[in-house]
Amino acid sequence: MEKKNRQLMLELRAEQPEDYETVEKLTCEAFANAPHAGGSEALLAHKLRDIEAFVPELDIVAVLDGEVVGSIMYTKSRVVGNENEWETLTFGPLSVLPSCQKQGIGAALVRHTLKIARRMDFRAVLIFGHESYYPRFGFANAAEFGVTTAEGENFDAFMALPLYDGALTGVHGRLIHDPIYTSLDESENEAFNRRLTGYPLD
Repeated sequence: MEKKNRQLMLELRAEQPEDYETVEKLTCEAFANAPHAGGSEALLAHKLRDIEAFVPELDIVAVLDGEVVGSIMYTKSRVVGNENEWETLTFGPLSVLPSCQKQGIGAALVRHTLKIARRMDFRAVLIFGHESYYPRFGFANAAEFGVTTAEGENFDAFMALPLYDGALTGVHGRLIHDPIYTSLDESENEAFNRRLTGYPLD
């Protein structure tokens, strides 16, 4: 599935195996100086493709002048209540090369994939992201929908977007996502980032 932005001549297409290393490198660059970055986003991108929760139909890259300059990846998550659970989506990392940021590429990736997610009949998307950026796509504090983090917390950066009217009506519980998001090894991450950036290992 492809889509082109006429103003930027931006192509949005499915990620291919030959894009993997490029996506990991651009993810490393994108988050190198980003506020609130954890430093493990590139390794996360590398590992997400191999987990059961990964959604390949929502693994999309942005191509500008023949170069892959952006990427977004999704996994299945779920909201678990006392007696029920509901399948949802979580995206991240969302990455754009620093030299191409503030040109609407990240927004194009988000809007494009949200349309695909709706066509796939997913219920909602829950994310951890910048609270001044994502409301433009319709995201709101997850507390408004009765959803907390796995630890039972709420804060401005934890947001939800129902993908159709009433999608989160009656949905109350804690967001559970794949353990990969919180189980990356620090030493493996350091070695991986050094390899991507060309720095020799100690």
